[in-house]
Amino acid sequence: MDIKEELEHVPFGLGVKNPYGKYFVGQSYLNFLYQGSPSIANVTFEPSCRNNWHIHNAKEDGGQILLCTYGRGYYQEEGKEAVELLPGSFVYIAPGIKHWHGAAKDSVFCHLSIEVPGKETSNTWLGKVSDEDYEKANRVHNVIDPKVTAGKDQLGEIAPEFAHLNDDILFGEVWKRNDILPLKERSLLTIIALTSSGVTDSSLKFHIQSGKKNGLGLNELSEALTHVASYIGWPKAWAAFRYVKEVYCD
Repeated sequence: MDIKEELEHVPFGLGVKNPYGKYFVGQSYLNFLYQGSPSIANVTFEPSCRNNWHIHNAKEDGGQILLCTYGRGYYQEEGKEAVELLPGSFVYIAPGIKHWHGAAKDSVFCHLSIEVPGKETSNTWLGKVSDEDYEKANRVHNVIDPKVTAGKDQLGEIAPEFAHLNDDILFGEVWKRNDILPLKERSLLTIIALTSSGVTDSSLKFHIQSGKKNGLGLNELSEALTHVASYIGWPKAWAAFRYVKEVYCD
């Protein structure tokens, strides 16, 4: 699914090109869901899009809540490391906190923006996020795990070479070649390959969990499994969807 098609299926609707676009790097979209108090809007970021550093001001109460619904993005407060945002992530941004948020380089990203009611609220927009800060944020998800040791832990004594290939080559080198193929795509390919081969045990669940962590959206994975079901066999797709439901919905 290309970016244009993906944008047509984001949760809560795409809306219009963001009228505050001058405060963003890249293209974003805004869809107001409720313009009362609190106001609620869906904000969609194309890959690599992020807003400038900014501050929410309030004399009393106020601030902003982000409820992340799709893709992978980042949130960073001044003086702190960026944190990865995935579907289900929740951020409360207190008044007076200098921060930014936006999409990963390889993922459409959506969040609901809820403006917390307060007295004398306003926003102060500041400078752009530096390329250095943004690139550093994108390295948050550059590995599946700090170090995979499952092979050595379980098979090291009886099959040390197999354990080495599993931990150090497959998960230690192949999965880290993100400059060639991003993790989200690697996760999707792996899930489809395992399902097609009839491998529907705990390893499939592990890769579905990793896919979610790597920014693979529920609708993307569901569409991919639906597409291949007629080719690989309906029961295999059913088995995969049981894990998908458990990982994304339960």
